[in-house]
Formats: sequence, C-alpha cells, structure tokens
Amino acid sequence: MASLDYSDGCMIALYPPPELAEKLAIEGGLTAEELHVTVAYCGDAADIDGDTLRAVVAELTARRPLAAQLAGLARFTGGGKDVLVVLVDSADLEDLRRDTLDALYERGIQIPRDHGFTAHLTLSHVEPDEEAPLDRLDALPIEFTALSAVHGTDRTDRAFAHPMEPVAREAFATGWALSGGPMTARVRLACETAVRIATEATDDPDILKATIDLGRLEGMWALLFQRREDQQAAHTRLVTAAWRALLGRDAVAVMVDSLRWRARMTEARDPERNSIRTEALAAAKAMLHALADLAGFSALRVAIRNAIAAGRAEGMVNAVAIAAERANTIGLDWNLAFKDAYQALERLDELWADAGGWLGRTLDGAAADLGRVLADSAEAGLSREEMIDAALDVLTADEGAVAFTVDWAMTTAADEGALSLYQSEGVLQIDIITAGDGRVCPACIDAETGSPWRMGDQPRMPLHPSCRCCYAADVSLAHFAAWFV
Repeated sequence: MASLDYSDGCMIALYPPPELAEKLAIEGGLTAEELHVTVAYCGDAADIDGDTLRAVVAELTARRPLAAQLAGLARFTGGGKDVLVVLVDSADLEDLRRDTLDALYERGIQIPRDHGFTAHLTLSHVEPDEEAPLDRLDALPIEFTALSAVHGTDRTDRAFAHPMEPVAREAFATGWALSGGPMTARVRLACETAVRIATEATDDPDILKATIDLGRLEGMWALLFQRREDQQAAHTRLVTAAWRALLGRDAVAVMVDSLRWRARMTEARDPERNSIRTEALAAAKAMLHALADLAGFSALRVAIRNAIAAGRAEGMVNAVAIAAERANTIGLDWNLAFKDAYQALERLDELWADAGGWLGRTLDGAAADLGRVLADSAEAGLSREEMIDAALDVLTADEGAVAFTVDWAMTTAADEGALSLYQSEGVLQIDIITAGDGRVCPACIDAETGSPWRMGDQPRMPLHPSCRCCYAADVSLAHFAAWFV
C-alpha cells in the first residue's frame, strides 16, 4: 500500500520543489505530488474552518523562504504500518513550527497531541516485516518557497515573502532610476541579491540607504556596458560598410585572374594539390594585402582607427564614471565627457599604428578563408565566374570576422584608455570587475578575485575575445570637474 487516506484531515505543510519531489519519490510509495513536510496536523477538516487555516498561512509567510537539509532516512514503527521517512533538519523549521502553533492557538485551534514533533517527509508506508525499499539517502539541501494550507482535498499554497522585500525592491529601483541606466539581466540579478541582503539585515538602520546605493551602482554598470555595446555596434556597421565597398566584383575578378595555378589543380595529384593549396593561401594573403593600393583601403583604415579612438575614449569615461560612483558623486555628463575624451585623442599617432595591426589581423583571417575557397573551387573545376562568386561569398561571410575584430579591438582600446587614465592620475592599486553576465569565464573570475592589483602587476585586459571585464580605481574627480553638471 503506497499511502493512507487522510483526505478528511487538515494541516499546514511544506511541499518540496517538484523537481526534487520527483527524485525523492520511490516506487510503491507516495507520489511526488503527495510528498510533504507536516508543520502542524490540525485534525479533522470538518472541525476546522478552512478560511481560518488559510489566514494562519498568510500570516506565517511574511518571512524568507525556508532553508533546510534532508538528513538521511528513518523508519517509524509502532503503528499498523511502519513509515519510511526522510529526516528534515532546519532551525528555521523549528521557528516556523513554534509560530504556527501560536497562530493556531490564538484562533482557538488546538492540534492533536498523539505524537511529538520530528520533522520529516514521508516516503512510504510498509508492512512491519517488509524490507525497506531504500536503505540510504545522501544529505541534500532544500529550500521551501511556499507554505500550504491543506483542508481536506483543498490545498492552498502561499509563497514566503519577507515584509522587507517590497521595501527593499523599491529602494533598489529608486537607486537604479537615479543612475539612468537600462534594465538588464545583471541589474535584475543584483536586485535579487540586494533584497536578500536587506531581509537578512533588517535591524541595520542604514540598510535601505545601502540598497539605494547598490541600485544606483548597478544602474551605472548597466549604462556603462550599454554605451560600450552601442559604440561597438555603430562602428562595426561603419567598418563593415568600408570592407564591403573595398571588395567589389571587379577587385575579386582581378584576384581570380592572377591565379596561374588554377588550371593545374584539376590535373594534379594529391602531393601536388597540397602544394597548390599552400600556394593558394599565400596568393590569397598577397592579394588581400594588395588591397592597400586601392582607394577604398584608406576608408577602411580610417573606419578602424575611429573605432579604436571611440573605444579608448569610452574607456577613459568609464574610468571616471566608476571613480565617481566610488566617491558617491553624481552628475556625470557621459556624452560631454566622451566628446572631450575623443577630441583629446584626435592627434594620437598611436591610433594609426593600432589600426594597422587590427587591419592586418582582419586581412590574414579573411585570406585563410579565401585561399581555401579558391583552392576548392579550382579543384572542383569551377569556371572563372563561378570562382569569383565563391570568393565573393566567403569574403561577404567574413563580415562576421570583421565584426569580431572590431569588437575585440574596441574592447582592448577601452581597457587601454582606462589604464592610461589611471596611470596619468598616479593610481597605485587597481581592481578588476567582471560584467556579471553569462560570458564571465573562470579566468575573469580569478582576475576579479585577485583584486586589488598593484598597478603594473594586473592582468592585461581583455583576457579573451568578447571579454567585458573592466578596470576600476579611485581618482581625483577635481581633475574632471568639467564633466559633471
């Protein structure tokens, strides 16, 4: 027999999360939906008003979700059947049990006193001479997120919610709104963390002020990352447009016509084909780097240089914004600051050298793809026009590689911009802060954990492509007073 029929009774109980209940349920025992921890069994449903029971639950759920541990198995004996149970260990459950009895007593409800209270979750009822279907259960953490009023066959669940939660959420939202930043996944996660901290420190008279500050800080970070992504998207479009204009059909036709080995490929044997493929790669690299002689190449170089300058300027502004938040200073005009920083970089020759380096990476990456396609096309015996089409297709597809390069170049430039500002301000220690999103890797976490770093010893950012970590340090805001309104 799996379970006994208590459908005419009533109780206040905790039900485990459905996923965990499915794992705990055993064959021949209670179903996953039936598994529960009884907080207080109240007797016959006919003797207890259901609304009163639900009112007690509503009162009791003004608290945090209940944390506990499933602490092994036990077998209760002495009844008509033995009861196989999971023991539940939780100081919070003891508090809930006490408060439940008090709330019931205030409403004139006396619970049956046939047994003492041993917190447990029943798995199955078995015959006294029957072997237990389970002999061991590893300890498992569990969180009960709701409390249930069970009256006969009617069950009403009510989620736990600490009375500080709505107040703390409003405080965090106030700070976030002051920052002017967008609502992102990172901000939502930070809000949940701030609310949890607030509910654990309700006796601290400054906790709501701290929650407002956390909201403003996370809003600032959201704005910082949003601005960076907007800049990268805008400059990616400009660089991609310049790349596309440079690689017209006529330019690609010249490349194909210069391939003296094209006719040999179809007749070559494997060793010679490998040699021709190497020749194809070298030819593709030479042809793409020869684009420097075309008029459109200058436009591409300028576009990449401007992207790097924008990245550096944004990194400098980010550094000041972070310092302002650390000093609890508001009023940074991001757009004005970016404009000033960008203009200050106007005559920096280093940007052209950087642009040349990143442009070389772009051409080398595209050359590898182009060499492969040209060799494959020749081996397949494609006509001149078909080879031109194939080459155009792969070079157009390399717009994704162009976007990747722009992202990496601008991220590197932003980190260099922040670092150069900190160096000019005489910063001695520097932190690394992760973006707190799904792209944070173990290397980023280690860099953040190692903070603060002595200036000069810190890891060189970015740690990898698409890295969104930032340097952070304190600087004198008096040097940037013109950026604040």
